Amino acid sequence: MVQSLRAHFHQALAAAAQSSFTTPFAVNHPWRRLASFVALAVLLMIAATIVVAFVIYAVPGMRDQLGEQGPLPESPLRLIDESSQVATFALILGALSVGILGAAALTYRRPLADFLWPGRRFDAAHLGIGVLAMACVSVVTIPVYLAMGSEWAPPVLDAQYLDRTRVIYVLTMVVGLLAGAAAEEVVCRGVLLRLTGLMTRHPLALCVINGVVFSAIHLDPDPVAFVARAVSGGVWTWAALRLGGLEFAIGAHLANNLAIAMFWEPFSEASTGQEIAWIALAPELATAVVMVVIIERLANRYVDRPPALPARAAA
Repeated sequence: MVQSLRAHFHQALAAAAQSSFTTPFAVNHPWRRLASFVALAVLLMIAATIVVAFVIYAVPGMRDQLGEQGPLPESPLRLIDESSQVATFALILGALSVGILGAAALTYRRPLADFLWPGRRFDAAHLGIGVLAMACVSVVTIPVYLAMGSEWAPPVLDAQYLDRTRVIYVLTMVVGLLAGAAAEEVVCRGVLLRLTGLMTRHPLALCVINGVVFSAIHLDPDPVAFVARAVSGGVWTWAALRLGGLEFAIGAHLANNLAIAMFWEPFSEASTGQEIAWIALAPELATAVVMVVIIERLANRYVDRPPALPARAAA
């Protein structure tokens, strides 16, 4: 049993090291090119920020959310404000990610797909499986978190919020959190992974680097939350390496955020730094293990499968 797991682990590492995300493309003067990418990314992000600022200030509801910090005040219409806040964040993250992705494509003279699903087309099945897998895991862990003392206060089931606001909240969460998850995956598991893959092809090193950077950009001061996000970032990096695309990671990332925002606490509370006990890492680590197993099953079924033999010509 142990030998079999060890053999599979080494096979998976070898396969991940040969991922399309770590396939080097010809780059002259790589450090100079990297500096050019950073400079162009900054310029494009500034331009994107200016455009987004005009959009936000043209929409009163979105403009009001820029100054809000911490949980939004309670009221029957709170979920409308929550929806506006999510739409604002999604617009900002989306614009910044487009700037970074565009800078990478222009600097390295590669098509956009080379930073998203290099060498193949978009795979909707991987996206759906990612959503379903994380949704199932999120449901299973609900009693675990409740047993650990977490408060169960689903916004979508809370009667103090008007019915129509809950419908708007659900629709906005799906669209906004999809945009946000895709933006984060494009930057971290797309551009960052592709560029760090030019420096090292070791899968575990890439997972650690990507996970730490992913957690750091959230600026959450709580050490437990930092570790939890770093673990998640490492798992989504493994998914990109093994599956050759961002679809699974985007789907799982979306499902995780949706589960929190719809069935645990409103978005503004979930996005606020909170003190978390170290014991809370236990279900996070268990979730990571389950997701890696699912990723491996998916990779072995669809990615590592040897190509079919060409059909013989009819006599």
